Amino acid sequence: MGHMIRAIIAKENVIQNISDHWVYAEKNILPQGYGMSFLNDSLFDDIEELFDTADTHKYPQFNYLSDSVISFLLQESKDAQIMYIETDYFGGYGTQTGVLFENGSIAIEPMQGNGVINYLLRQIGVYKEHNKDEFTSLQLYRFRRMD
Repeated sequence: MGHMIRAIIAKENVIQNISDHWVYAEKNILPQGYGMSFLNDSLFDDIEELFDTADTHKYPQFNYLSDSVISFLLQESKDAQIMYIETDYFGGYGTQTGVLFENGSIAIEPMQGNGVINYLLRQIGVYKEHNKDEFTSLQLYRFRRMD
């Protein structure tokens, strides 16, 4: 079974604020007071149109972390911590990438590799439930695809 998502994860109120201001940002409620919104194609296109920055593709390990998306996440993280992740797994093999934005800047530079998502989840305060990692504790396994 595969896992292929592009997502913004933050405290539920931060995700609510994003979904209130962006038509295609749908809020998914997660445990522990967190929320998630997929960076679906429509939201990506809206961000690209509004921010309209020349894309230098600074971080080639990401497929969708454009300069416009970075500008959007910097703006939305002015008073918050916001994670952006991409996963691409099939049959147990694949990649995960992530970056942490905080107080309008990149707090943890983009990373790629096993354990990246759990590491970043710990940084935003997600705790492990008994015999589970952070990813499982937030029930992110429920979201294998964005459709």
